[in-house]
Amino acid sequence: MKPETFPSTSVVLSAMDKFRGTATAREIGGVVEAAVASLGLLVDVQSMSDGGEGFLDAFDGELVLVEAPGPLLEPVIARVKIVPSSSGSTAVIEASDLVGRDRLPAPSPQQALTASSEGVGVVILAAARLGIDAALVGCGGTATSDGGLGCYRILAAAGGLPVTVTAATDITAHFLGARRYARQKGVRASDLGLVDERLAAARATYLAERGLDVEGIERSGAAGGIPGALAALGAVVVSGVDAVARSVNLAPRLARSSLVITGEGRFDAGSLEGKVVVGVARLVDPLVPLLVVCGSFNDAAARSFRRQYTNARIVSLEDRFGLDRALNEVRECVDTVVREEVPRVLRSSLA
Repeated sequence: MKPETFPSTSVVLSAMDKFRGTATAREIGGVVEAAVASLGLLVDVQSMSDGGEGFLDAFDGELVLVEAPGPLLEPVIARVKIVPSSSGSTAVIEASDLVGRDRLPAPSPQQALTASSEGVGVVILAAARLGIDAALVGCGGTATSDGGLGCYRILAAAGGLPVTVTAATDITAHFLGARRYARQKGVRASDLGLVDERLAAARATYLAERGLDVEGIERSGAAGGIPGALAALGAVVVSGVDAVARSVNLAPRLARSSLVITGEGRFDAGSLEGKVVVGVARLVDPLVPLLVVCGSFNDAAARSFRRQYTNARIVSLEDRFGLDRALNEVRECVDTVVREEVPRVLRSSLA
């Protein structure tokens, strides 16, 4: 398809999430940008995140390094991004960068149980000392299931939240629902009862000390319960995708686009809870085509998504290229899909 086939005003917006374990959102966005530009089309690129891994990459700002406790309380160097805002400056913090599963990739059952969220509280306090006005904490992808109690105790001992805090989450689970994700973090099935007890004890602590039953707060169970702990101290809990979209003015950029490309590594039932693909799809005009490129997808989740977003086309790298190439040649696979699908989708929309 020749580039001049399309109107010169056609803008393709790339709003990609990470492909966990294979490529970051920025890396995938760069591939999409180059592929679209090679077709002679204008392209607008925005890295996206739902609050988990890659949250910091969705923002532009000054990077500051802070030492804090990791999931096993070992010292780690965490990144904080200072982002200018209308009220001054906001510290963007990524919980997974501190106490994430990448910090504890192969935990023993005991380590999975004892992983602490303490580092998140330490970094919030450290960021406040930089003179910020607010903190935005991306809550997702952690190795912890402590109900946020480690984070809570650090902040409570310091007198509470030092600045206005917003917790941005990747899932909608209520507080006790943090149990659902403990197995993914290495907790044995036989130890899930201990996780239940820990979450119930944390809930009781927050109710007794702060007068708030965090179980009633949607999204409080993300990141092992860290949003619940922050909410008990007065933080606001919001959708991670929505927080990113607002901060980067995504809605007006989508409105100027002739085609939107989004995607993630695995599209499944969890994606339907409001992760990046669904969060972007909600903002796209139904008359604007939406191309979803993912590493693989669950058939039932994909069917449900297509029923709701009839303007969407979903392409699985695994289905198109096979599992080995989808995992080991993800950039090349995405490049091929974008070069093939963008002309096809645009041609259909302009017909």
